[in-house]
Amino acid sequence: MGVETWKLEAVANLIEGRVVDDSARVEICIKGSLLGFPVTMEAFRAGFPFGVTYFLEIGDLSEGYKPVDPDALNMTFYPRMTRGIGSFFARLLLLESKGQPIDEPRIKSNFLVSYNSRERAERFVHFPGVLEKILKLEHYAKFGELVIRTDAGISMSQPQNFNSLDMEVVKESFNTISELGQIMFDNFQ
Repeated sequence: MGVETWKLEAVANLIEGRVVDDSARVEICIKGSLLGFPVTMEAFRAGFPFGVTYFLEIGDLSEGYKPVDPDALNMTFYPRMTRGIGSFFARLLLLESKGQPIDEPRIKSNFLVSYNSRERAERFVHFPGVLEKILKLEHYAKFGELVIRTDAGISMSQPQNFNSLDMEVVKESFNTISELGQIMFDNFQ
């Protein structure tokens, strides 16, 4: 099964962008812009078992990956495999780690988190609108990993393969990521 070209164009139109031929690295690469931020969708391959990754750039990444600024927040969210009383048994059986502590019940019950500064992580998750956007991304995209770097941007990995993506999910995911990026740009730079 090849790449669904209509879907490539639909995603490119959604983010006011274009399909980029980066076939030496990935099969799918679509670059565009939302709310003034460069955004990208990539997939190693279009079909199963490969998922897609969304990127939103805040900092200047034109020279490639940069080490995390020591004053910037680097935070990663992973959805919990088990929730409620099952999470206790999952940790007991070493199936799931406890994650780093965070003082927000909805984060603790839905995600495992890691961060480089608890103070900055707490400020971020308690900032108006942030938690709702993270929960919305988890609801719509069912992400496997969400990385927040206040000096660079956002990366979200979704386990769904490109050919199986629902366009409404793609639209909501990009819109929510760009709104989260705007909050980060305005308040965490």
